[in-house]
Amino acid sequence: MAENDRDNILNDDDRQYIEMLQGNIERMASNSANCKTWMLTIVSALMALQCSISDLNGWIFLVVLPILLFWYLDVYYLHFERGMRNRQTAFMYMFKNGLLEDYKNNLFTFEPYMIKKKDLTEDYKSQGLVATNDRWFTSSVFPFYGITLVAVAVISVMLNWSTISGWFYNCGCIE
Repeated sequence: MAENDRDNILNDDDRQYIEMLQGNIERMASNSANCKTWMLTIVSALMALQCSISDLNGWIFLVVLPILLFWYLDVYYLHFERGMRNRQTAFMYMFKNGLLEDYKNNLFTFEPYMIKKKDLTEDYKSQGLVATNDRWFTSSVFPFYGITLVAVAVISVMLNWSTISGWFYNCGCIE
């Protein structure tokens, strides 16, 4: 084996570091999935409770609150997952390109590598790094929480139609 080939092989410390990073990434992805599961469970329970109470009186706000809270938590975990992926990608880039000083300084560093969308340069993109602060409206988050919000609104209106239509009749909007 040539000297150059030996330099490009991960040693045990490197592999262990990559495995630890991968474990953190998997945990963040699992937490994100758990946010969706818990949100659906809580919203379903609150909607079932709303079905048994025939008065609107703020129930929709009580149901929307966990949706927004879990949306925030989901984005938070996705943000950190992306930061850890950036850390792993940057580490591998340093290793492959022989940036030994940077490589040694970053071994066993677990701080997520956060990059704002406005700071994402072509140099970062060429290394395979991505922005971490634009997770609110990604394809894995927005459709799920957006559809849930719309469904809750539609179901709440359907369940409370008599109360809502009474409001319109009382205010004189509908004759």
